[in-house]
Amino acid sequence: MARVIDSIDRGIISCLQEDSRRPSAEIARYLGIAERTVRARIERLVQDEVVHLAAIVNPRVLGYSVTADVFLEVEIGRVQEVADTVAELDEVCYVGLTTGDRDISLQVHAPTIDALYDFVSESLNRVPGVLRSKTYVIPRVSKQVPDWRLPRNLPTAEQDQPVVALSAARGERL
Repeated sequence: MARVIDSIDRGIISCLQEDSRRPSAEIARYLGIAERTVRARIERLVQDEVVHLAAIVNPRVLGYSVTADVFLEVEIGRVQEVADTVAELDEVCYVGLTTGDRDISLQVHAPTIDALYDFVSESLNRVPGVLRSKTYVIPRVSKQVPDWRLPRNLPTAEQDQPVVALSAARGERL
């Protein structure tokens, strides 16, 4: 079931997304609520895993000027094993298990195109279980995870019901 986000939570999240170092007292003044309420709400948002407070590194500023999406095709039965292995590699910032003609999606940061090539050919393609890879260099990023904002219409409890339960309630068979 989706966690309900009210207008106070939404306001706090918005303030933290603008500046995660913003003091609770300042957020409280801005929203017109008690500082104690802000601190308690932030604690609950973190505890409920609605937000994760962390410093986000900008790889380009640190010399990692090449970003690429890499898709891996993996031997049957080894997807999770390969995903766990590649998640440990320094160049990898994202690992997702996918559906379709590829099994794993990665995002990678490298200092140069040559370094990216070496990483894919020498590191990724040599991970046991990897059959082949497909790499797409990303020359420009328009939106990243830190840029994502809460949608106006968050999912409701009804939208979170499994398809089976909804279909069964209507007397349908899957």
